[in-house]
Amino acid sequence: MNPSSALSPQARESAIAAMTGADGEGELDVLVVGGGVVGVGTALDAVTRGLNTGLLEQRDLASGTSSRSSKLIHGGLRYLEMLDFGLVREALQERGLLLTRLAPHLVRPVPFLYPLTHRGWERPYVGAGLALYDGMAMLG
Repeated sequence: MNPSSALSPQARESAIAAMTGADGEGELDVLVVGGGVVGVGTALDAVTRGLNTGLLEQRDLASGTSSRSSKLIHGGLRYLEMLDFGLVREALQERGLLLTRLAPHLVRPVPFLYPLTHRGWERPYVGAGLALYDGMAMLG
């Protein structure tokens, strides 16, 4: 095996030394467990804030469950139906921060189609929910 490989025993020892502070750089400010989209995004945010950051992943980056998710940053529309207004408000605020301050280079609005399966009542029901959702988003 190539000793300079990222998967060599020497590279592993070096990574462990870096995470424990044994390399002389000091201890980590943030240790992120999981290298899916959420973990990598968290680590990126921490590093860009100047924090000494480590990332632990069991397998390969994006090999876990979040790698198979839709990657949508949303405001929790389904929680609106459960009447969890606090959670919807918090999710919309976080989405707004991602769109405007934290990651405008990574996040963009995407249109979507909402399938309607029940004639008559579903269109006004979903429409009212979306109007309330949009109103909550504007209040920020």
